[in-house]
Amino acid sequence: MPYEEEEELTLLDVFNVLWHRKFLIIFITAMFAIGSVVYALISPVIYRAQCRIFSPSSSSGGIAGFSAQLGGLSDFVGLSGRATTSQALIGMTRANTIADAIIDRFNLMETLSTDMRDTARTIVLANLEATEDARSGIITIAYMHEDPQTAADMANAFVDELQKKLLELSMADATQRRNFFDNQLKQANQELTEAEDIMINYQKDSGIIAFESQAQSLLSSIASLKNQIAAKNVQISSMQSYARPDNPRLRLAKSELEAMNKELKRLEEEQIRADSSRNRRILSGDMSSTGQIPELGIEYQRYVRQLRFATAKYELMLRQYENARLSEANDLSTISIIDHATPPDYKYRPRRGMICIVGTGAGGCIGIFLAFLFEHLRAVKKQRRYAYHDSDNEDYDDD
Repeated sequence: MPYEEEEELTLLDVFNVLWHRKFLIIFITAMFAIGSVVYALISPVIYRAQCRIFSPSSSSGGIAGFSAQLGGLSDFVGLSGRATTSQALIGMTRANTIADAIIDRFNLMETLSTDMRDTARTIVLANLEATEDARSGIITIAYMHEDPQTAADMANAFVDELQKKLLELSMADATQRRNFFDNQLKQANQELTEAEDIMINYQKDSGIIAFESQAQSLLSSIASLKNQIAAKNVQISSMQSYARPDNPRLRLAKSELEAMNKELKRLEEEQIRADSSRNRRILSGDMSSTGQIPELGIEYQRYVRQLRFATAKYELMLRQYENARLSEANDLSTISIIDHATPPDYKYRPRRGMICIVGTGAGGCIGIFLAFLFEHLRAVKKQRRYAYHDSDNEDYDDD
């Protein structure tokens, strides 16, 4: 007689299995419960101290100036100044330089009993949390430790080292700008001195010339345009130090410089034509329109133009240099500390009650699973025994 297929499992069958394997379930659940209690008791108490800071929102130096320095490129890549600053600060808290400063400050190499700095960094950074509130932009820096006072000291130390690093970056950026304009100012001063010496020597030899109003206007236009070209060159040189060649603002500045150079070339050609006309009037003896113009008046005009251009360039570089000096002295990126870390009153972990509940529940689930597994294996073994018995009976009937 073949073994009949098993009937569908009912609630009564489930109860019978649980009752039949009740000691197994109770034993496994009790073992897990005891293990959870032991683990909860031996787990060290961890305290979490946190410090809340606010990232700098407006500064020309350091990290806060990244978006301003990128110009249109920051909009092109879809980054806002606030998001860039906050993300940079959070990333800086996990920098090796800050971790090393913390390790040396608290002598953690000896405390952790390790000779490998990488291991000490891993342990320190594993207990560090740095998160940002997307709505308010407030950054929370927290540190976890077995001692509440140490946890507070470590959290405050991370903020202090972050502040130092930010000031260092800001100073480096401001110093770089000051050095750049310092070199430009020295060069402009040298050009102005040379132009003044040439003008003085020429005046001693040739005297003062009264120009036509049209020539004066043309010279003023050329000097003004050269001043604008010099300023644009300085702007492009400064942008090339941090921007990519395909930066939209850099390309626009280059286009404006090219247009200015074309206009300057046109004005200089117009001046050459005017100078040629004046030379013809001098050679022909027609001096009524200009008065007593010396024979070398055209050369004098060039010297005047060079002197005006050198003066304007020097004044421009002087203003830029003074602004850079003030920026280096006063406009430093800092972070605003909203809450200093204080020793917490309550532990952060372990949550002993939750550990016991979860451990006991897991033990019960595993016990029930094993109960059904053993019952299934027993049923399979029984099925095989019946199948073997039926096979023996069929062989006996054949005989």
